[in-house]
Amino acid sequence: MNIIDCGLYKLKDSYFEKFSSKFLIQNKSEKRPFYCAIRSADGIIWFIPLSTQVKSYKLKIEKDKEKYGNCLYYHIGRIAGRERVFLIGNMIPVKIEYIRSAFTIKGVPYIVKDKALIKAIMTKAKRYLSLVKAGKLRPNLDILKIQSKLQ
Repeated sequence: MNIIDCGLYKLKDSYFEKFSSKFLIQNKSEKRPFYCAIRSADGIIWFIPLSTQVKSYKLKIEKDKEKYGNCLYYHIGRIAGRERVFLIGNMIPVKIEYIRSAFTIKGVPYIVKDKALIKAIMTKAKRYLSLVKAGKLRPNLDILKIQSKLQ
């Protein structure tokens, strides 16, 4: 399977079995959530889960903006004409063998094409990962431990 940056994908249950944690967003019989893929130079694919709970995340985004001036953990964008939330603070490292399939519309894999949205997601994801790697952010799920197991 060829993984394309900013393509949407689904994970196999085997990922959740191997890296079991109460902090992982639960896989719904390999049907959802969908994840936005971002490749890193080390061969790891970072998956950012998407949510339909836009209203509740808009409130969280506003609170973060009031408190910090920006929101690093979430970003709202349009996917197939509908608003979705990119849960950057819940991103996980993945290898290709754990990817079930691409999210498709009428048989065509969906790729995010909005350049402004891609830039915003990439910027926030890179910033988030750099803060985690520097020890300045400690996510509930130890994504660096999972990353080291995948390498």
